[in-house]
Amino acid sequence: MITRDRIAAALHQLNAAENSRPTSTVEETSDRIDKVMSPDVHGWRNGTFVADRATERAAERIGFGALTDYHRDFEHMIIEPPMACITWTIKGSYSGKEVRVPGSSVFEFGEDGLVRRYWMYVNPADFWYRAEYLATLQK
Repeated sequence: MITRDRIAAALHQLNAAENSRPTSTVEETSDRIDKVMSPDVHGWRNGTFVADRATERAAERIGFGALTDYHRDFEHMIIEPPMACITWTIKGSYSGKEVRVPGSSVFEFGEDGLVRRYWMYVNPADFWYRAEYLATLQK
């Protein structure tokens, strides 16, 4: 069975990948996230099925593109292998206005240490800055 330490390391790697956005392109940031995701990962965003990584990358292009100073902090992390849950806050700015978005994610990890499935919960209205992002959350 996958260990707590291995899951914690993967979650920190995921967060470091996302937080690389201010010094990386959107594609480089998504490429770093890919390293933590299983090739056949799928998930749910607010209860809506996300079939594959390519679909999630489309949402990342919009979100990371809008918040060039994107930063995510973990508030809580609970690990019970092979599952983990984090609460987080995304911070950044868009058109000179502060963006602050709280949310949570649940992950299921495979024995290889990669995310197999995930469930993300966030209030889409908190991403008021881009109608396209809201549209991706509705799909």
